[in-house]
Amino acid sequence: MTNTKDVEQRIWATLNKLRSEMEFSRFHNTKLLEIIGITQEQEKFDRILNDKELISLASSIESFTPPLYIYNFINALSKFVNPKTHFDPWLTPSSPSNFFDFGITTAYCCNQKAFEFINTIFANPETKIYLGDGSKEMEELKTNFDFITSFPPWMMRREAIKINGLQAPSDLASTLIVQSSLLLNENGKAIFLMPPSFLFNEKVKEIINKLGLFVDAVFSIPTGAFLPQTNIASNLVIVTKKQKEKTFIAELSNDENTNKAIIENYKNRKEGKAIQLGSFIEFNEFKSFNGLLSLNEMQELVKRIGYPPIGLTDVAVIVNLLKAKDPDEVSHLSNSVYLPKIGNSLAVTIPAEMTMKNPKNYFQIQLDETKANSTFVANYFNSVIGRKLRESLEVGATIPSISKAQLQTCDLYLPELKTQVAIVEIDSKIEQFNLRLEELKRNLWKQPKSFHSIAKELKNINQEEKLEHWIDKLPFPISSILWRYYATKENSKKVEHLFHFFEALSEFFAMLMLSALVQDQEFYKKERHNWIDNDEKFKEWYFKATFGSWNILTSRLSKSVRRFYSDAERKEFCKALFGNPTEAFMKMLTEKGIINTLLTVAELRNKWKGHGGISNEGENKQRVATLEQQLNELRKFIADGFEETKIISAKQGELEEGIWTFTAKELVGAKSPFKEAEIKSLIGLDKKKLYLSHTNQNKPVELLPFIKFIELSEAVYFYTSIESKNVRWVSYHFDKDPELNQPADNELYKVFDFLKQSEKRNS
Repeated sequence: MTNTKDVEQRIWATLNKLRSEMEFSRFHNTKLLEIIGITQEQEKFDRILNDKELISLASSIESFTPPLYIYNFINALSKFVNPKTHFDPWLTPSSPSNFFDFGITTAYCCNQKAFEFINTIFANPETKIYLGDGSKEMEELKTNFDFITSFPPWMMRREAIKINGLQAPSDLASTLIVQSSLLLNENGKAIFLMPPSFLFNEKVKEIINKLGLFVDAVFSIPTGAFLPQTNIASNLVIVTKKQKEKTFIAELSNDENTNKAIIENYKNRKEGKAIQLGSFIEFNEFKSFNGLLSLNEMQELVKRIGYPPIGLTDVAVIVNLLKAKDPDEVSHLSNSVYLPKIGNSLAVTIPAEMTMKNPKNYFQIQLDETKANSTFVANYFNSVIGRKLRESLEVGATIPSISKAQLQTCDLYLPELKTQVAIVEIDSKIEQFNLRLEELKRNLWKQPKSFHSIAKELKNINQEEKLEHWIDKLPFPISSILWRYYATKENSKKVEHLFHFFEALSEFFAMLMLSALVQDQEFYKKERHNWIDNDEKFKEWYFKATFGSWNILTSRLSKSVRRFYSDAERKEFCKALFGNPTEAFMKMLTEKGIINTLLTVAELRNKWKGHGGISNEGENKQRVATLEQQLNELRKFIADGFEETKIISAKQGELEEGIWTFTAKELVGAKSPFKEAEIKSLIGLDKKKLYLSHTNQNKPVELLPFIKFIELSEAVYFYTSIESKNVRWVSYHFDKDPELNQPADNELYKVFDFLKQSEKRNS
């Protein structure tokens, strides 16, 4: 049986029948059964589903079960060796050798239940399985192997042993990979599923080098691949006895073409056209794939500013991790920067400005006054480039942090001191200007009679030009509506266009967040209860969506994304779902102020509609002023959230060595024709769909079809409702044809599946 959906349905149908029995009441992880159903003959799968004892065993055995694409990738790697002999020191029901033929297999399984399950389901005359601890038993093995695979336990300690006279690592997974790799034939390969900590364990790297082993490749597995078991990122690590100049690295994907390109690049020892498709590094210096990506993105960003690199240690006099327990106890040094070692808090120049209570979470970096200005460097660390630098230095599985050693290796891109000081002075003037504006605003409401003098002071500020500039940075679906408001002088029309804008924005934000979250459908299914209301009165609300219903959905989505993004363990996974956007973009999506503004505008609309009748010019003028206040608030919260993000419509494209190159229209600003740009992508793009694309990223996010772009007229339509099996689409900017009524297609009904209330499964 190979159809994943059929397999899932059969598993859940079986489990639902067994829910009343205690041993099955808490059975949630079905991944192992799914892999068996997809990879094994149907007779074997039927046997398990018809045997309560076997299902019970599958539910009670703890083992990591990766997605199917990981198994297929390991099987593809085995073809490099064409193994006759195979070894697994830590066999579990999820181990690859249960599903693929790697030759005559020797394996150790230390769990009695797992041992029984494997022998019952995967019995193979060419496999010798021993009940015991492989790390202890393999010391007696005298055989070498062509191929070794294992999914060892993570974070499990073991008693101290020596391997060829060297002290073994303290964690069992690292001990197993080192011990096992010594049993390789000269041309053999060992493939282990390892936790992130393996890559920043300097002692393990030292042992590997001393024993004459070589880490030939590291294939990063994205965060979230093992949900719901764990959210931690992981790596497939390949060890050989053959030394090579550098280690091959890449990032695996659930996209078959991407993984095929990675296999080819690894086989040919070739750099990929994107870092995810293959690159070469010094293994001893490699800490994490995400860190390398951040460093690569930072290097792309610094090309724009054009300043030369300079080592931190070349401009720093002192770099210390603070030891004080309270900011008041910190001994401040002149021209110092206080840089957080964890999280996204701001770098500051005085201890009193620290936002984290514990100074032990900060480095104190005193700078040479002849080379660097502390205010400039603090702002540098807080900039987009500086944050990418900080991300590239972080290591750690659960709470990534920067070590002193890592920090001292980094480069900064700084202008000469004179320019640094000039930039700081300009920044100070901008701040003074902002403070003066705040002061004028306070004075206006303290002394309304002084409005003439305040107006005079503001005369040189052309607010309309600034608004136009901001409109031109917004995505076309919403900027086109806002332009209608800006361009008309008629107040009643301004009110109408502003209401259209706010309602469309709510739907637009919901679309962006849903489109990202459904990228991982397992994750979506698990979390959907946070934003889909099971109240019967909201059932199928999307068939006739309203401003209020979009606001409810957008609010819940924003709250959930904010929670995922603030969770140290899920932050990288969350970013990946959105296509790795900027901090500004994520801050915008999770900004409570935007939701509050949308809710306020919805209340205003209901209130004004409730009054009925035709409003006079005076009322319209007042309403415009009220809505413009909300627009100003919104503008403050959106800020530069869309600056590095575009909505794109792809045209023709070519696939070469795993990278797609597309010509695409960037739907930005209020006016067409749109700028065309070259887009590099790891995934194919459908010219009938729209995508969310971020600068220097190569995984655009397909947008759910809540908006429709008609290329011929360059008009955008928003989904509003289903009426008599037809979809009603509305354009708020295209007067020639403002409404479309078209039959609903399968793509839209697939989207509705995501918005349906959760199926009630007993748990």
